[in-house]
Amino acid sequence: MRQLTALTSAARSWYARHELIGTIVLNGIVALVAWGLAELVLYPARGGQAVTPIWPPVGLAVALTYMGGFRLLPGVVLGSFLLAVTRWPLGFAVTVALIQVVQPYVAVRILRALDFDPRLERVRDPVVLTLLAGPAGAFIAAILAAITYVFFGIYTTKYVPYNFTLWFLRDWLGVMVTAPLIFSWAYGRPIAWSWRRVGEAVALFVTLFAGSQLMFGLWGIFATRDVPIAFIFFPIVGWAGLRFGARGSTTIVAMLSAFAIAIAGMGIGPFSAFPVEFTQFLLFAFLALGSLSGLLLAAIMAERDDALTRRLILEEQLRHSQKMEAVGRLAGGIAHDFNNLLTAIIGYTEIVLTSLDPTDDRRADAEEIGRAAMRAADLTRQMLAFSRRQVLQLKVIDLNTALGKVEPMLRRVIGEDISMTVTGKATNAFVRVDPGQVEQVVMNLVVNARDAMPKGGRLTVETADAVLDDVALADSPDARPGAYVMLSVSDTGTGMSTEVRARIFEPYFTTKDVGKGTGLGLSTAYGIVRQSDGHISVSSEQGLGTTFRIYLPRSEAPVQSAIDAGGDKMPDGTEHILLVEDDASVRRLSKELLVRLGYSVTEAASGRAGLALGSDDTRHFDLALCDVILGDMSGPAVAEALSALRPSIRVLYMSGYTDEAIVRTGVLDEGKPFLQKPFTPMQLAKKVREVLDERETGSL
Repeated sequence: MRQLTALTSAARSWYARHELIGTIVLNGIVALVAWGLAELVLYPARGGQAVTPIWPPVGLAVALTYMGGFRLLPGVVLGSFLLAVTRWPLGFAVTVALIQVVQPYVAVRILRALDFDPRLERVRDPVVLTLLAGPAGAFIAAILAAITYVFFGIYTTKYVPYNFTLWFLRDWLGVMVTAPLIFSWAYGRPIAWSWRRVGEAVALFVTLFAGSQLMFGLWGIFATRDVPIAFIFFPIVGWAGLRFGARGSTTIVAMLSAFAIAIAGMGIGPFSAFPVEFTQFLLFAFLALGSLSGLLLAAIMAERDDALTRRLILEEQLRHSQKMEAVGRLAGGIAHDFNNLLTAIIGYTEIVLTSLDPTDDRRADAEEIGRAAMRAADLTRQMLAFSRRQVLQLKVIDLNTALGKVEPMLRRVIGEDISMTVTGKATNAFVRVDPGQVEQVVMNLVVNARDAMPKGGRLTVETADAVLDDVALADSPDARPGAYVMLSVSDTGTGMSTEVRARIFEPYFTTKDVGKGTGLGLSTAYGIVRQSDGHISVSSEQGLGTTFRIYLPRSEAPVQSAIDAGGDKMPDGTEHILLVEDDASVRRLSKELLVRLGYSVTEAASGRAGLALGSDDTRHFDLALCDVILGDMSGPAVAEALSALRPSIRVLYMSGYTDEAIVRTGVLDEGKPFLQKPFTPMQLAKKVREVLDERETGSL
């Protein structure tokens, strides 16, 4: 098989360098094959008249023209001319040869217009080929041939119906038998051979041989040898189609066609008692029904196998999704509680740092605590991104521009032994995403690509326009067809095996050495992409590198510039804030920070306590700083009740992750300000001031 592949590659390479000479050679081969097939089927005759109901050169012409283009039609004409010039006058031979172009031209046009698939693995494809393209081209060619016969005086007008019908049936059957044979072996699904399958094939051919003796009466079992028991043929063709696909059924039909024509020419068999004209018609019906039956059965089995494969894939995806969801819930819950702890650690570390003199030796220790807490915060963000419970601050950005901004950082990460190309090929690269999360996805993929090329290599990061339909999304049932912006990251590294590729998006799965990877990089990327209504795919082979493709829904909205709060000084205020937080450490920290900024703060340890304070008419509140998930009720429920009591109150939500009652698929509804835990004192101060200063929106 490898030698055949190498030979094919060498032939294609030679043809690419010598296209003109190659085309001439190909046409010469086509002419010789077409001439040889025609001579072969015309040889069996009875009473000086050929009995063949099939014209294989036409099927050959249709198949080769579909595969190689109309440049092969001269070979079809030449082959027909070589046959005709030895039997008829020169002018008639030339005209008949030119008519041979009609069938492949018309048939190929129809096939391409109707989205024909030469693999013949859909029921519609054999129907299109044998019942539409085949008879249409044959009908036009037969009309022209009948006219030509009369014009050159070969036959009189009384023979026009017979000549028309014979030409029409021969060409039609030639397409039904020969073209599927070529298509199935050129494009069809390969047969998975095993010793059991070899034994079955041997049994099939033995049955065909034995059945042919009965079909054509060669054993003399019956009183006469022309008993029409040709129906034995159909179960054999069905067996071949069901068990060996289109290749099996077309091969059996081709073999039996040759045998049937030879037997009919010898004057024996089930059709020998009839006149030649009727024998031709019976052979046509016999072979046409057999060919179509086998093709349809093979296509039905192929569709069934494809449906079964898709079902198995969907079941595996469901199991994988359920496993990812279970781990995601666990990771999200841990990250939520951990973020409350980190909020207190980061906040109090900032307070300690502000109280220490710059020359104090303890300042370095406090700064190290802060850095460790921020690293822990990054880890929880990865866990939340994987679990798809992180709040995405969505913006419409130009992905090309975003790649340009992050490119310098990527080059510092990969090292000097890797050549990286960053190209923005998408003409409309606007997507609605969280810019920071997209940068994290790109960074994770680039780091993985770098680790896959320890000896250096090439890394390509690029964007492109993509329009995906249902067929392209067959392996991603959750994705929707439409316009996307594709972001691809390709490397020339070691690649992945099938087993590794099946598990790369699982959390904590890594092929790196202990201590060199957390196993969260790709699972985090997976979570972020899915949370952004996109999907991610990977193609990889060992030794051939890896390509990740991320598809993000295209957005037509203009890029909106974010409001830059700016400044190093924490903004302060004098407003009255109702703080509703059930975690004691976060509540104490938030109150202390807000009081230091000049605000008046009334705290509540639960949602019901917050409502009780909010219903007190003697108090005025400008802002409610409310956790999303409270022990007794949700933050949105508290906000809704407060809004009914105090229409002018503003609300700022905060949480380690968001409840699905507010945030669908992890995306915060527009118009609802949100502060992600853990937060720094500066982030809290800026966000509170931003919410208090913004215009009244009328929504919480």
